[in-house]
Amino acid sequence: MATLYPVQDTFVRGEISPRLHARASLDLYRAALSRCENFLTLPHGGIRKRGGTEFVGEVKTSAKATRLIPFIFSADQAYSLEFGDLYIRIYAYGVRVGTVEVVSPYLEADLFDLQYVQSADQMWIVHKDYLPRVLTRTAHTTWTLAEFIFLDGPYDEINTTATTLAPAETGAVHPLMTSNTAPTGTAADSDTSADAYKVFDRDNGSNVQLGTTTGFVSYDFAGAATKVCDAYWIRATATGDPKAPVSWDFQGFDGTNWISLDSRTAETVWSRGEVRFYEFQNEAGYQSYRLKVSGSEDNTNVVIAEMGWHEDGDTMTPFDLTASSVVGINDGTGFQTSDVGRAIRLLGSDAIWRWARITSRTSATVVKVRLYGHALPSLSPIARWRLGTFVPGKYVQSGSLYEERLAFSRKFSVYASQTGDFDNFATGEKDTDALEFLQAGGGQANDIAWIAESDGAFVIGTLGGVRSLSGSGVDEALTPSSFKNRRSRTFGCAATRPVDAGQSFLYLTRSRKSIAELTQNATGRFTSDDVGQISEHIPKRGVVELAFQTDPDPLLWFPLDNGELGGYTHQPSQEVRGMHRHDIAGSSSGSDWGIVESACVTPGQTGTDDLWLVVKRTIDGATKRYIEIKTVPFEYGEIDDAFEVDCGLTYSGAAVGTVSGLDHLNGETVDALADGKVYKGLVVAAGAVSLPGGATAARWSVGLPYEAGADTLELDVGGKDGSIVGRRKKVAKVILNLFETDTTGLQVQSFLRGRWESVRIPSVVAPDGMATLFTGNVEVPIDDSWEGQGRVKIRHSNPTPCTIRAFMPVFDAEP
Repeated sequence: MATLYPVQDTFVRGEISPRLHARASLDLYRAALSRCENFLTLPHGGIRKRGGTEFVGEVKTSAKATRLIPFIFSADQAYSLEFGDLYIRIYAYGVRVGTVEVVSPYLEADLFDLQYVQSADQMWIVHKDYLPRVLTRTAHTTWTLAEFIFLDGPYDEINTTATTLAPAETGAVHPLMTSNTAPTGTAADSDTSADAYKVFDRDNGSNVQLGTTTGFVSYDFAGAATKVCDAYWIRATATGDPKAPVSWDFQGFDGTNWISLDSRTAETVWSRGEVRFYEFQNEAGYQSYRLKVSGSEDNTNVVIAEMGWHEDGDTMTPFDLTASSVVGINDGTGFQTSDVGRAIRLLGSDAIWRWARITSRTSATVVKVRLYGHALPSLSPIARWRLGTFVPGKYVQSGSLYEERLAFSRKFSVYASQTGDFDNFATGEKDTDALEFLQAGGGQANDIAWIAESDGAFVIGTLGGVRSLSGSGVDEALTPSSFKNRRSRTFGCAATRPVDAGQSFLYLTRSRKSIAELTQNATGRFTSDDVGQISEHIPKRGVVELAFQTDPDPLLWFPLDNGELGGYTHQPSQEVRGMHRHDIAGSSSGSDWGIVESACVTPGQTGTDDLWLVVKRTIDGATKRYIEIKTVPFEYGEIDDAFEVDCGLTYSGAAVGTVSGLDHLNGETVDALADGKVYKGLVVAAGAVSLPGGATAARWSVGLPYEAGADTLELDVGGKDGSIVGRRKKVAKVILNLFETDTTGLQVQSFLRGRWESVRIPSVVAPDGMATLFTGNVEVPIDDSWEGQGRVKIRHSNPTPCTIRAFMPVFDAEP
């Protein structure tokens, strides 16, 4: 029998499924492990013990589930948001931001169904059962959460029933005037005529004529009242030659001066009865307004049939809108209290759409509204109207940004704002107008699970697969008149936010038990592969959410339903695709590890990314949920720099024998690395822990101990007459190639023998039991049996670093 020296110098496939443990013919087999727990697979090929987790703080209510959501303004201004039952707390770079706490409407049961989209200092948060809200940061310690107001849309289909809506007011700053002074205020013109009011009498057949080519028409409120005007329209005469003005100023009087609010020139070629609409920016209230004409067509007298000067909707006194019946309103039930805040679009008698917002409900047929856009031309009942599409249980469910538009989805539909105007959802035909798309095709009508921005396309994940929206041509913008809706051959999607992994997206399939990679090919179409298929047993436990870390290594993190933390090293350009599992130290009811309930990634202060975790444990008999940050992995440093404990803290200062501040671990047994020496089995009492034998140290890392373990596969090498898989083998020793590893915590064991063999480096003598870092090859004798398969187990249990670059079992096999 020949002695074999196979080498496994790469572990980039991580822990593979038990279904593949006999597939030695696969190329990936020689780069895989049967178990990879608390070890990371590195893009370079080796495995490294994960870094520990640093304690940040206890959540507000440990008895309730809590979720973390990232808020990233820039690479050097990033926050982690603690979403709990009816509140939000703010954290940055390992500490809570002051005492900031924002009241929220979100219940514990709904936290993990929230989706969000962020731009600069604003984050839009959506859920089908809650009105969309926007979280705004105005300063480091100043955060607000408010309802997000959709301006003019989106809407349901246009009413086709006989139900009409009758407005009690027109939404103008002036009432329907019956004389220059009735019913209230004063109408006047430059000719001091008794007919000035006729431009405000809602009668298109009556006119006001200015005696010259210049002049004005004004309206003054009674007493010292002021109103805010932000738009107006002008109607030309319906008979004879239109003699409308061609240039003018629209002005407001502040009690001392006339202030120009809007100026127009060259408004020529009016048609009979034509109406023109004008808007301007104004937030100030004035006691009088006037249209001051400075020119007319053909230098003739100016004649105006009617005008409507709109009052700003936000300052308007709400007025009644009365329905003729409940038919067509909320499935025949009429207006509901839940309609407060809902938008209504109204088609006036001039064939122009306005929109209003419901401010209160009086009855099933009467609501009060504020009108936006332009004043109505009359009080005639309105037959064509559209109710806002969002009602309780049917609010938007996901959001994204795309080509300077804010987009939301609900059920089968996608709604995108006007370009550069995130509040405005008024649809139209201009390229910059808002968009509405109904997702349909492929014979299926699948709910939208999420939407995301990708290079050159707007990606829509549905329960049946991924679709994409884009402009109809190459590099063409998505507009109301230019769009292309494509189906891709992909997996159905879960309603869990996907992550951008650089050249691709990673998303959960509909079952939440596999992870797919979405890539775009040369033709612009999208395809998906199940990246976890070779490690299907890990995500099959059920994935809670996804968080992607780019620095120092490209890693996807995903909490699992059983409380473990899944990891996936993802660098497809180098064929690096390896999954691993992580059991965070501690225990909880029914679990031998700390339960990871949520994870998010933000840029850290040192240039690497921070992985934030919510971990549930039983501490001193009570359930605790702690926020922790996974520490930067140890590399190229001194042993004192290592932090390989969970829920831990560090101390640096004068040499001491006792450290305090560990109240969060009262009663727990912890490990410490103190000035490079390992201390195990220390018990925290009254928030403090002491070194034995009167020892002192100036630099400590203290926390819950955890063990990293890796089990190898049966290597198929050296068979002269075929495979040696399944033949009896006996391992004599193992050669490990290590990098910056504390060998005193490293042990190896045969699969069939129960004795762990410690790794010893005779040439390295650590003074006074200090841990040292070793790089190079080390041989470890193994007590194995001929009934073995040439497989071994590796573990590292000290709070110190361990990196294994290669593994070489030395064994004899049956011929």
